Amino acid sequence: MIRRTTALAALTLALAAGCDRATPEPATTPAPSASPTASPVVAGPPWYDDVAPATAATTVGPKGSACTLSMTFSVPAKWKAKAVKGGADFTLGPAVAVCEIDAKPAGNIGFLRVWRITGATPLNPQDTVDGYLAEFDGPKEQQYRRTKAGPLDAFEATWTEDGERKRAMLVSTLYGKLMITLGGLDTEEFEAMLPAYQLVKASANLPA
Repeated sequence: MIRRTTALAALTLALAAGCDRATPEPATTPAPSASPTASPVVAGPPWYDDVAPATAATTVGPKGSACTLSMTFSVPAKWKAKAVKGGADFTLGPAVAVCEIDAKPAGNIGFLRVWRITGATPLNPQDTVDGYLAEFDGPKEQQYRRTKAGPLDAFEATWTEDGERKRAMLVSTLYGKLMITLGGLDTEEFEAMLPAYQLVKASANLPA
């Protein structure tokens, strides 16, 4: 549960149309590669690398899209992207909410959220992610790895909160770092939405 009641106290953020270092528990998967370009492929929990990306329908991020961002990515049909109204009021650690993509129109209960990372950027990306996770009550089973989001360097984290699986991906862009998170009503919803997250990861790029 998030301690800040003003920050995402409900599942839905206020929207407007338009536009953690916790010590990881012993990992059951191979240690992440030192290279930012590759990590071992892990089927099933916690990384679900065997889940195929969903079919792309809408691009988020370019000028004129629902959310103008320093990166672009695709989302599946019926997922609805909206910019966050008063994003500065929805801050978790170094992360400020800037865009929310709602899965409800597609039949799931959960969100992909995009956060802009503020302040000095630590050399170790885990410090940034841990700063975000510190705003939650008792995240557990944290695991981390370097990866790629499209051609962009990225850093992923997975953890559980109240027994439910969560996911975050920190992405480097020309104008700073963005973090994309996936959370659902429960682990079943989380797993149902993973193809959308995998699509975001596979299609990520810099704006044209």
